[in-house]
Amino acid sequence: MKNNKNIEIGALRIFAAVTESETLTQAAERLGITQSAVSQTIKQLELQTETQLVVTRSRPIKLTPSGQVLKDYAQQIVNDTQRMLADVRLTAKGGLLPLKVGMVDSFCDVAGLQLMQQLNPFVSRLTLRTGLGSSLSQDLLNRDLDILITSDPIDEHPELQRYPLLRDPFVMIVPEKYTEAGSASPSWLADNIPFIRYTRQSRLGALTDLIARRLNIQLQTTYELDSTQTLLRFVQSGQGWAITTGLCLVRYPELLNGCRVLQLANGSNARHLTMLCRQNELASLPEQIAGICRSIYSDEIVPQLIDIAPWLEQQACAITEMPPI
Repeated sequence: MKNNKNIEIGALRIFAAVTESETLTQAAERLGITQSAVSQTIKQLELQTETQLVVTRSRPIKLTPSGQVLKDYAQQIVNDTQRMLADVRLTAKGGLLPLKVGMVDSFCDVAGLQLMQQLNPFVSRLTLRTGLGSSLSQDLLNRDLDILITSDPIDEHPELQRYPLLRDPFVMIVPEKYTEAGSASPSWLADNIPFIRYTRQSRLGALTDLIARRLNIQLQTTYELDSTQTLLRFVQSGQGWAITTGLCLVRYPELLNGCRVLQLANGSNARHLTMLCRQNELASLPEQIAGICRSIYSDEIVPQLIDIAPWLEQQACAITEMPPI
């Protein structure tokens, strides 16, 4: 094999993928190439650097000290190259690029129009897609979306760039007839009143199950729904109580008539919305979008939450860092 001292950017991209994978096969699948091609690239890099870089027989893959040094350089070069290409494309198109954005329904319903209007000057064409979080996540991974606003950070894909946006507290919504003697506790409601929930396949449904385990309560589920509007109508008609989030309530204030919005475990439970995108493909645009999202939430949505329940002022806020687990 020819020992060419000039290392190609493509080889560094493959090496960077290897450092983020447990096996060469996994790295190959992530890149969409063969495992043999990955192996050959590693061998070529080791020939060029005249040192061993990867201990491939270990599971997961381990880097030698020299491999660790190359990892840091490789990631920086790959990121700089992606940023360079994004800036070149941006300049070639007069500073504008088409943008495909995905949002969870609850955020789109209350902030989607404002966000699209504020983004319009920065892009040549806007495409908006909403729906269940899991479907949108796959669209981002398949490159069918450029930006995704979601409550699922997709932690199993560390190659994605993440911008924390907001804290959306969970609340209880209960028909007034069940709270006439005062505020009702989750345990009392769980023992005495039918529960109306989001479908278990949805992110909100999964988080509801997590909250129930934390509170050590057994929910007497009567209805399982995939729409916040329908869920609120069922509660309003007296069919049972529900757990939802502040953001979900803002869109339908008229459906809160005859209901009470109660604190859930003193506001300790919340979902956190995050904006996801691929690393360094959109220059500075993701940071601008994240800032716009935070401003819309703080300036437009939180005041509406406070009108619904004043104590939400202490629980709903824009964020720039994810809280510790």
